Amino acid sequence: MEVVEEFETYLDLEGKSPNTVRMYSYYVRRYLEAGGDLNARSALRFLARLRKDGYSNKSLNLVVQALRAYFRFEGYDDEAERLKPPKVPKSLPKSLTKEEVRRLISVIPPTRKRDRLIVLLLYGAGLRVSELCNLKKSDIDFDRSVLLVRGGKGAKDRVVPISKPLLEEIRSYLESRNDASEYLLVEERRNNKDRISTKTVWYLLRRYGTKVGLKVTPHMLRHSFATHMLENGVDIRAIQELLGHSNLSTTQIYTKVTVEHLRKAQEKARLIEGLTG
Repeated sequence: MEVVEEFETYLDLEGKSPNTVRMYSYYVRRYLEAGGDLNARSALRFLARLRKDGYSNKSLNLVVQALRAYFRFEGYDDEAERLKPPKVPKSLPKSLTKEEVRRLISVIPPTRKRDRLIVLLLYGAGLRVSELCNLKKSDIDFDRSVLLVRGGKGAKDRVVPISKPLLEEIRSYLESRNDASEYLLVEERRNNKDRISTKTVWYLLRRYGTKVGLKVTPHMLRHSFATHMLENGVDIRAIQELLGHSNLSTTQIYTKVTVEHLRKAQEKARLIEGLTG
């Protein structure tokens, strides 16, 4: 559909990530193929059919966001506002403990420098998986010990300081490479050393996580970065900048994680129970 292609261009210009463009255009295409009109009532009927098909509130929320974006693209802002997303219960982000991160890194063979670097960058720099895969060699400033994260969420660039040990890991990995790719991390099994795919990153984390009995995802390592930074007393606004969050409220969910962590520690200690029991 030509209109969907135009919608994809609109989303791209709005700074949406490739994954968001793909998902939004998929649901809009389905909506149009089902005979959907440019009004909220028609959209609600479409959503009702999806719910009957077993869609969860979380999935329906994504469809609503896609349709609202499409209505705005077509100039129907009022209809977009009328279409309200279903309430999705907020779940606290899952993170690993520091010991679990150490265990995960320990099972990566020393010869697998790329795989080790993937974990260290996701955890040590708090990167999104798309940001990790898009990193180029030129984005690493060895003199200033920073990396430039280009086109993060909302197409915003940011600078992230990196530690000297992590910088040395990057240097060591690059010295082991003998290809001409501009990307920092590349696919190793292809003749054409193109940038690593998000699918490969997910696969590697799942494989190494299984070896230590953990379910590990890229976002879980990013969550761990934020949670451990907060536990170590780093100011939440600094964490907000490091993560590339535009709103502080997005970052503040990690304060709930930390409080929960402290609550469990307190319950385990059972100090008051020891006095009154």
